[in-house]
Amino acid sequence: MDASIEQLRTRQAMLLEQFNAAPAPEVREFLKPCLDVPRWIEEIIAARPFASLDSLLATARGAADPFTPAELEGALSHHPRIGEKATGRSAEASMSRSEQSGVDQQDPDTVAALAEGNRAYEEKFGRVFLIRAAGRSAEEMLTALRQRLGHTPEQEEPVVAEQLREIATLRLEQRLSPEEHERMSVSHVTTHILDTAAGKPAAGVAVELYARDGEAWSQIGTGTTDADGRVKDLGPERLQSGSYRLQFATGAYFAGIGQETFFPEVSLTFTVDENESHYHVPLLLSPFAFSTYRGS
Repeated sequence: MDASIEQLRTRQAMLLEQFNAAPAPEVREFLKPCLDVPRWIEEIIAARPFASLDSLLATARGAADPFTPAELEGALSHHPRIGEKATGRSAEASMSRSEQSGVDQQDPDTVAALAEGNRAYEEKFGRVFLIRAAGRSAEEMLTALRQRLGHTPEQEEPVVAEQLREIATLRLEQRLSPEEHERMSVSHVTTHILDTAAGKPAAGVAVELYARDGEAWSQIGTGTTDADGRVKDLGPERLQSGSYRLQFATGAYFAGIGQETFFPEVSLTFTVDENESHYHVPLLLSPFAFSTYRGS
């Protein structure tokens, strides 16, 4: 067997073991972005431990069956219209944006047709049109939308429930994939501090990440540099496009090593494009000077 395949299976087994052993509150938060139906979540938690990912996914497909009308409406409230990008920095919003990557915003005719179909669907059924977008093109989703507009409410409800289950199962599988876990373990913005005067990484430096919110700044993440001077889990794994700021407690760092400094803190402001996968913003620091650059 290929060594890389064996390593992948080993990592997958470790992630499943962590899922089985995690406290119930942690698992609830883990499952909620997949499908925010408490009864579905609790049935999966109660069925642990799972011997394999397949058995977990099979349980997820059948849990809380059938959904009640209230559960359907509550779950649908979290889903954006097809063709519209989900906003926010949550794991659910990030997955939704990824799932709708098949909708080409540069194709105005299809985007307009989807918008028109969404309006017609909402007028008829009183809810957002839901379909598993992952793996489907915009044209395929538009065809399905037009077909489902011919349904009665009684015909449409089980279709909606099935689409919710498909989305939930795919999201759960994605969240437990080694590749996704590795991606999510590193935040959208990371940093690294090198003490150029000492010629070594600056460990133990407190770092705060802020997002611009109108005229104000809101803190969205904190961290402390490790022995290598790095912070890998600084804030959300995905950020919206906009202005952000890193603030470094350099005064406390220099005080801790008995060094006078001109900078009680260092603040770096930069812009983020949400379509870029990662931003590394290092700090080259000395007691009386500092510089930065866009890293990789």
